[in-house]
Amino acid sequence: MNKISSINAQRLNRRLEELARIGARSDGGVCRLAFSDADLKGRNYVASALGDLGLEVRIDAVGNLFGILKGQSVRKAIMCGSHTDTVATGGRYDGALGVLAALECIERMVEEGFSPAQSIVLASFVNEEGVRFMPDMMGSLYHSGSLTLEDVLGATDKDGVSIGSELNRLSYSGQDTLNDLDITAFVELHIEQGPVLEDAHIPIGVVSGVQGLSWQEVTVSGKSNHAGTTPMDRRLDAGVVANQLIHEIHALPLAMDGLRLTIGSVTYHPSLINVIPNKVTFTIDLRHPNPTQLEQAERLVQGILQAPQPCTVTSKPLARVDPCSFAPNVVEAAQKAAKSAGYPFTTMISGAGHDAQILQSCYPSGMIFIPSKGGVSHDVSEYSSPDDIAAGANVLLGALLELSEGSHL
Repeated sequence: MNKISSINAQRLNRRLEELARIGARSDGGVCRLAFSDADLKGRNYVASALGDLGLEVRIDAVGNLFGILKGQSVRKAIMCGSHTDTVATGGRYDGALGVLAALECIERMVEEGFSPAQSIVLASFVNEEGVRFMPDMMGSLYHSGSLTLEDVLGATDKDGVSIGSELNRLSYSGQDTLNDLDITAFVELHIEQGPVLEDAHIPIGVVSGVQGLSWQEVTVSGKSNHAGTTPMDRRLDAGVVANQLIHEIHALPLAMDGLRLTIGSVTYHPSLINVIPNKVTFTIDLRHPNPTQLEQAERLVQGILQAPQPCTVTSKPLARVDPCSFAPNVVEAAQKAAKSAGYPFTTMISGAGHDAQILQSCYPSGMIFIPSKGGVSHDVSEYSSPDDIAAGANVLLGALLELSEGSHL
């Protein structure tokens, strides 16, 4: 196999700092919500760096950004990357690390005049976070064919603004595709967003799969009335019923090993101190690595919601992603790269959803994790050390070389 010396850690960390200035918050965090001005500036930062390297830059109809380093093969290619959009109170590493580390790996190949057996495609997918526009992982869902262009363009934010109108306002989208390339693998470097690696003092996690996710929104409908004049036994209090349902649902992880359940949003209407609420909406986030267990959790939730109540209870799905197992050859390439570079590693399941999880449906995919300080992510205090960042990027570089050299032209 052709060898390339390790990545330029100083340059990678400098780029992470530069990108973090785009959408910077006063508290040290980053806010680049999808299809915002700051999001576009962040994407242009990456596109400019790709152009400076002489890569072919392509942008598809929803704004997914690709940079292509031509290899020896006419058609075959390996994809790497992640996303650069953030949550409203985000940090500088989630998503951005995967894109900029992929850029660094490609730059090292260019600097050393290395022509990979397969072309290398850097991908920066739009709206991975799904904060302003749902669903999350939208760019990879569109790229994989799971969402149509109409689905994406018609999505609206809480103010009724559509993605289609934002794409037009920002001149954000293109018409390019990757139809001329045969993508044989996708690799994504990412911060863990959890405490496992840091607690175990292990610098690299080779991800073998991602647990499944099921989101739904529940609405409890009652009747408003005066808080002081309505007897307790005459009330249709949506708040009381919602609280009882939430209590029962929260108990489910006690009876199902591995289930992670979050009720992250509860909204009362009309939300007045002296008025009985006539409606309460709340969300349920279910996650499990086993598809059968995830389906069982969904059935248990529905059983609770459908039990007789004095108020009307309805629910609607918001998003669902099946658990996935990553491709053995990609997992093995990352393991071999970590061994060759001398980094201790562990093989693990991801608790969060990622673009790689979506792309596994169309390409053999895999992921590499580095530690997150305190297990914190989606927060301004998100942090991964320069040493861990360099380790992750070096393993990504090794995995790309392993996958490319192991191919058959």
